[in-house]
Amino acid sequence: MTRRKKAIRLNASAPADISLRGFYIISAIATVIGVLVVFLLNVATPMDLIRERFGELTQQTGTPLVMAIIKRLLILFGTITAVSIFAVAAMHQMLRPIAGYLLLLKAGETPPEEWTDRAKRRLINLPFISIAVNVGMWIVIPILFFISSYATASIDLKTAVVFSVRAIMVGLISSHTAFYRIESYSRKKIIPFFFPHGRLAEVEKAAHISISRRIRMFFRFGSVVPGTILIVTLLTLQWELDPTVMTAKEYGRGIIIFTVVLSVIFFVTSGSLNRLVSRSISDPLNEMLEKVDRIRLGDYNSRVRVVSNDEIGMLGDAGNRMIRGLAEREVIRTAFGKYVTPEIRDEILSGRIPLEGERREATVLFADLRNFTPFVENNPPEEVISSMRKYFTAMHAAIRRYNGVVLQFVGDEIEAVFGIPVPFEDHADAALHAALDMRQALEALNAERSSQGKQTFAHGIGAHSGYVLAGNSGSNEQSAYALIGNTVNIASRIQGLTKELECDILVSQDTVERLEKVYRMEVYPPYSIKGYSKPVTVHRLIS
Repeated sequence: MTRRKKAIRLNASAPADISLRGFYIISAIATVIGVLVVFLLNVATPMDLIRERFGELTQQTGTPLVMAIIKRLLILFGTITAVSIFAVAAMHQMLRPIAGYLLLLKAGETPPEEWTDRAKRRLINLPFISIAVNVGMWIVIPILFFISSYATASIDLKTAVVFSVRAIMVGLISSHTAFYRIESYSRKKIIPFFFPHGRLAEVEKAAHISISRRIRMFFRFGSVVPGTILIVTLLTLQWELDPTVMTAKEYGRGIIIFTVVLSVIFFVTSGSLNRLVSRSISDPLNEMLEKVDRIRLGDYNSRVRVVSNDEIGMLGDAGNRMIRGLAEREVIRTAFGKYVTPEIRDEILSGRIPLEGERREATVLFADLRNFTPFVENNPPEEVISSMRKYFTAMHAAIRRYNGVVLQFVGDEIEAVFGIPVPFEDHADAALHAALDMRQALEALNAERSSQGKQTFAHGIGAHSGYVLAGNSGSNEQSAYALIGNTVNIASRIQGLTKELECDILVSQDTVERLEKVYRMEVYPPYSIKGYSKPVTVHRLIS
């Protein structure tokens, strides 16, 4: 399948109400909060110095203090508006490849392959591009603003410098927070649309950030930035300290107020940032654990939602490949179980059956339909197959009821074993119970066939206990689980004796000696059987 066809399939199944509005809201809110934090920190700077500056300003301009404050609030509002507009405009430019792609989809058109690739790449890179743009904005705009304030004699040079540095430090935190907000929104709302099957790590020229780097960035921004702001503020105040303007007690009180405000702001900010960083790591991991629990319960249709191209995203992709492999294996396992019994299937798939085979004690049972050749000759193939299937189904159920394993159906004959491949002690009793149930099952089947005007069936069952060699036989290309040894041959010959003795169930003396329960039986004199040197004593099972 070409990449273009993949894109068409993706678009056809995607929701039509994808919106990019959240990106604009995040960008604007992060900018507004950043400006307000800078303003609050500036106001929290020891108030006597601020009041002195306002006093000097009002003396120079003749403007009352209240009007000077209102003027600065208006400047704050204008600054927020201007910066927010700039942030939204910048986000609009960053979203153009994604927005153009979505517009084509909503118009019912199929975007070109290069548009699809570009939109996917821009979506992954969007948080990284946004943090670069925001950091640049928080460096350039504060410097220009406070330098222009100094040029208009609104503040002195040192204050302009400290306010600029402070704004830049706050901007780093604001940009970092916006990065995780944009990433979180993208992962929840947009990425599942563009990447329904994950594999973000396969997108070329896409940026990514490792888990360890996320943690280091959080630590650095959470500790270095507040410390830098505090140090720069203290140095500036120390330079400007004038004992005639502010006493040491007032100075100390102002520093305490400023430090408390700074601590509260960054406590809240770091808490929010910590939650974003931790959720960017924990949410995908928790989803993986949930999928693992579902898989453990047999739900192989579950898939891990991959929304990143970092280590967790690659782990999610690997997990989905593993789930698909398990699902395919379960399909094979289920299909395999239709050709061999579940016990043999599980032993083979687990590799517990030695290639050279293993000697075990078991009870082997053979069952064969009587006079089946004339039935085949006198009935259409469809009737023959249907009748055989019903007979085999009934006999198989009786054998399985007592932990027996059907090794093969050969023509109209059944070969079964009790005690292999999963060993259990009372395999001889289990074989006899199964034989009695097979008798009852055949009677029920014959009653049904007789009511339908069909020919009834008769069968013979022979059982013998002893050691067999069990293992994989066949060729190197195709193997089969089989039993080898005299025990198998004798059981088959005993089944053949049922024709001569005109009975339906015969068991050997070796099987009788292993029985733990009492059954009604009739013993026959020893019989010589073909391929066996010693006569064999058999018993007719009555009940």
